[in-house]
Amino acid sequence: MRFLFVNQFIPPDEAPTSLLLGDLAGALEAEGHEVVWVGSQGGYRTRNVRWGGRMLREVAALSSILLAGWKAPRCGVILCLSSPPLLLVVVRLMKFRHCGAKLIHWAMDLYPEVAVALGEVREGSLLHRFTAALMGGAYRDCDLVVALDAEMAERIGRHGVGCLIHPPWPPAIPTQSANEVPRPEAFVWLYSGNLGRAHEWRTVLEAQRLLEDRRLPITLVFQGSGPERSKAEAHASKLGLQSCLWRSYAPNNQLLDSLLAADALIVTQRPETQGCLWPSKLALGLLLDRPIVWVGCGSGGIAKMLEERGHVVGRPGGAEDLAKSMETLFQSGVAAGKADEVAKVQARVAEARAMAIGKLTHDLLNRFGDPGKMLL
Repeated sequence: MRFLFVNQFIPPDEAPTSLLLGDLAGALEAEGHEVVWVGSQGGYRTRNVRWGGRMLREVAALSSILLAGWKAPRCGVILCLSSPPLLLVVVRLMKFRHCGAKLIHWAMDLYPEVAVALGEVREGSLLHRFTAALMGGAYRDCDLVVALDAEMAERIGRHGVGCLIHPPWPPAIPTQSANEVPRPEAFVWLYSGNLGRAHEWRTVLEAQRLLEDRRLPITLVFQGSGPERSKAEAHASKLGLQSCLWRSYAPNNQLLDSLLAADALIVTQRPETQGCLWPSKLALGLLLDRPIVWVGCGSGGIAKMLEERGHVVGRPGGAEDLAKSMETLFQSGVAAGKADEVAKVQARVAEARAMAIGKLTHDLLNRFGDPGKMLL
């Protein structure tokens, strides 16, 4: 069969969604199927984050995606993700070009829900009701919707649609660099990746302020970028933090080393976005022998899962409790950076990836992979 994969970011871009699509495409091609790509120009790590620029960029991206999808060779299955917002609505129009094609939506973010949660769209407004109606109709027109967790499936289910649930898998771990990742002479808790509007950072910074007031040798490291980084840096300066380091994104061949050089890994999400998205950095963090510090909804599925596994669960605004938890971790003597860890983690990640990619591939082909159907 010929599959049409549609997303704002496609390989070789390093966006998490691009990597997931690339993995799935590789598995389908290994089964003898063909994948046609439709995306838009502009890199995930270099995109303009200003609201006006962002809106114009996303409208332009939707237009170029629709045109490219219309020009693409006819395909039997169209699979689209969620970026830019309302992508599914646009891809739904492509079915007129790809007559008889099955439509799969792999939901990574829910719009307009996430925009409402972040205060970008007023709940109950005309824009909210209009876009919700558009997305509801698009969901119902899909032959399959894939959600990332039960909470996302529940939100989509309000539109009268059932979902297949597939959590995202961790990225491939390339051969590591020979250069040693710099490590402060202190206990390190690390936030690595995109720092976006859906991520909570204020509580983490204020907990670090309390730790420094107690003169504990604990260093907070932010590694990456994103639309909220400048605000977070400004707040760190306002708090007068002395043991807070800011780094750029780690190169792919140093990512694992940088994570293993930390004593604890931070994952955050604003509670109001629960069920609207899933923190991609969690997939890899769960496979490392490091405590995960979660700051987000305390009653959701992620928090319950992490709590059951002995990780730290904090809440936004709870800097004092978070600082106490970090002090406990520090005093427990958690050690990082064993030389043989990289090979063990690589094997663990490879196994988890193979299982997850294989399962989603099997589920898709089991539903749509009619061996008697030729390329269109």
